[in-house]
Amino acid sequence: MNILSFTQSEHTRAELLHFIQHSLSPELWENNAYAVSGLKQRTESHALFQHPMLERLKACQLSLQQLKAIHINYFTAIVRIFTDALSMLIYQAATLESNANIHAEKRIPAKIYARYLLSLNLFDELGFNTHQLAQSSPAKSHLIYFLDLMRQLELDAAQQHAEAEAYALQAFIQQHMHSYADLLLILACTELQVIKFSEALRINMQAYDPAFALGYYACHGIADGSSQHLANDDNHEDDIWALLTQCFAGEHRQHYQQMQMQYLELWNDFWSRMHKIAS
Repeated sequence: MNILSFTQSEHTRAELLHFIQHSLSPELWENNAYAVSGLKQRTESHALFQHPMLERLKACQLSLQQLKAIHINYFTAIVRIFTDALSMLIYQAATLESNANIHAEKRIPAKIYARYLLSLNLFDELGFNTHQLAQSSPAKSHLIYFLDLMRQLELDAAQQHAEAEAYALQAFIQQHMHSYADLLLILACTELQVIKFSEALRINMQAYDPAFALGYYACHGIADGSSQHLANDDNHEDDIWALLTQCFAGEHRQHYQQMQMQYLELWNDFWSRMHKIAS
């Protein structure tokens, strides 16, 4: 267990996930889990995750100047807005009080269990260390780590102009801030994007300076139990899929599929634009 990562507390996660699953009838959970599994598979099989940019980054083919351009745009597309979306998702869990999927006696508690689970993600993002609270600091938040990285790259976040594809992603997320289920689906897809592309970016970045792999890139990717690697995005992704299973509305299946494809296509367009910039 990585003592620096709050959400590595598997006992707490197990308690939360047990409540979430058993807040629905077994039959409804099974049906929803099947539908959400289909959404997850559609995400994983999307062309985004076979994008040629991944191989270029892993092969360390981009110059430092090209990487700077990517970081300007990535900041605008997701890093700047991620905690906004996650915080709004925690607020929107209030809608679980009236969710017909959930056993009546569990609807009010459901919002607390959802908020607790999502807060594990938010606490990671904000730089909390609940094993050793004295080591917690906003300076260790992922957004601040990214801003530190931009300063290392001699970039001023306040003065940079991003590409249209980056602003399109930001706008899409903002448009869905007031829908709990939509935002869950968006952030589940986002977590997988972060896992895949952060790893590739870290590989190319550390080829120029090992210090670039610290801070932000030490906090993103798959949890591996290493004290040197603080990432936990795979757990966060699984937790979000579980919450989507809880609130999934079968009558909105087509809407979920369409929105999911729109969002993944926006990411694919983003990385295609980065690919072109770096050519």
